[in-house]
Amino acid sequence: MSEGYRLRSKNTILVKDDVGKAKPTCYDLPHEAFAYGRAEPADLEGAREVTMHWAAHVPRPKPGEKVQDFRKLNKMAAQANVPNAIGLKDFKKDKDVRLIPPAPLGAQPKVIPSDVIPSFAYGRKSRPSTPINAVVGYQYAAEYEEALADGYDKYQVISDQSHAKHRVRLTKASKSLIATSKTKRESFEPQEPKVLFKLTKFKNIQSRLQLPSLSSSQSMPVLS
Repeated sequence: MSEGYRLRSKNTILVKDDVGKAKPTCYDLPHEAFAYGRAEPADLEGAREVTMHWAAHVPRPKPGEKVQDFRKLNKMAAQANVPNAIGLKDFKKDKDVRLIPPAPLGAQPKVIPSDVIPSFAYGRKSRPSTPINAVVGYQYAAEYEEALADGYDKYQVISDQSHAKHRVRLTKASKSLIATSKTKRESFEPQEPKVLFKLTKFKNIQSRLQLPSLSSSQSMPVLS
């Protein structure tokens, strides 16, 4: 059996596949650009509408004043021996039993600020946001340079005033030191040099070191 016949036979058992390639199909399939499945219609509400829109909770309306109390009516109908639903319908036509809202249990709810002022906010106020316009526009740098220039101007005025002659004010302690310094200097007497410590047995021994005469240089060679 030839390879050409195997490929034309459309038999899944006879058709062989090449190494590294998919097995050729044996069915009559649509073209390669054909999309399988059912095209679902797009949702009217996408991810953007879901994330950017907040649906607030709408509480259930409370029972009004003209609402009938069906529990009490059913008890009255049972006491009147109403046999079926038709008789209950006729029984309710002549009766008007209004629903009385139950009283709140426990203590009355406290009034909080948000009940009186809708715009009231709880919590601690956080710091204001960074003024990025002033940062990018170098406003703080200009203010710092202006403050630095004012500081230099004040320092220049103070330095100019410091060059003027001024009298040094002495304290009592400095005046007493100046007054007694002259008398202390006059009363100062030179003291004898202190005798160095020497053992008793070496006090009367004379030195034996004799230095040669320095009339001629010691580094000159002896020629004689």
